[in-house]
Amino acid sequence: MPTLDSALAHFKRADARLYAAALPHRKRLPKKLAGSRSRDVLFKRLCRSVTSQQLGLAAASAIWKRVETAVKEVTPENVRRVPAAKLRSCGLSSAKVKALKAIANATLGGSLDFSALKKLPEEEASLMLVRIWGVGPWTAEMFLMFALGRADVFSTGDLGLARAMETLYRLPRGVSRERLSRIAKRWSPYRTYAALILWAMRDAEAR
Repeated sequence: MPTLDSALAHFKRADARLYAAALPHRKRLPKKLAGSRSRDVLFKRLCRSVTSQQLGLAAASAIWKRVETAVKEVTPENVRRVPAAKLRSCGLSSAKVKALKAIANATLGGSLDFSALKKLPEEEASLMLVRIWGVGPWTAEMFLMFALGRADVFSTGDLGLARAMETLYRLPRGVSRERLSRIAKRWSPYRTYAALILWAMRDAEAR
């Protein structure tokens, strides 16, 4: 099982600059990645990720609490059953309501299989998620990292990660995703840990 120690050992060999950047943040990084949750917990996490898109933390939290109250228990059956108007009254946009309904339908119809997601390679798991209306690449990548605990996921579309890489590798601002992806390849099979290190760097700079 991938661990922080095995990731750092790999970075020490493959990318001394990232390894050095990780050391000041080592105590803040998880020793193991969390995962292996039930279908309903994973469904709820994915719905919450979609709800939170393009919102600040406080607004996303407030809307999600209203969704939980409206649905009672966030399961695929309940989300499919609750009227769209009731979800919109929680503060969700029509697009996000459509996305939650699509996730519920995909789960109940079998095209979204959370058990299979746990076993598929990262790229195939991401493809299964983005086939669902309203689930984009960034949401899929965050879900794989934080809900499933997949070790080899990296989001070149995440602005915080891009800025951290620009700083660490002295890259021009707005560098292409292709170049970021080429750099990130050297971190495989521990790209999730690399992302956690880069986010920790950004957090430290913001203080």
